[in-house]
Amino acid sequence: MCSNQKKSVFKILDAQGRIVIPQEIRDGADIQKGDIVEIKNNRNGIQISKLDIVKLNDDSMESLRNTVISSARKLDRKTLLTLAKKLVDMAERTEEFNE
Repeated sequence: MCSNQKKSVFKILDAQGRIVIPQEIRDGADIQKGDIVEIKNNRNGIQISKLDIVKLNDDSMESLRNTVISSARKLDRKTLLTLAKKLVDMAERTEEFNE
């Protein structure tokens, strides 16, 4: 959960039903121009989530990155921190191996 979620932002819906998501909220959610977002109703209102598109059989660095990020978004904080530590350790070992 990003810190921006705790601060209320009020927007006026235009005639076409649009609002602008403030830049600091987009930054906190890593939402950029061209990204695909999912909008759905829930009991508390509307939920907007960034989707990371993962193509099957695509081993490009971008696709692998999107797969990791998409999976990580579903983890609880403790698991995410444990995974982050393992990834840093792995990166450091890889760096040492390549030197």
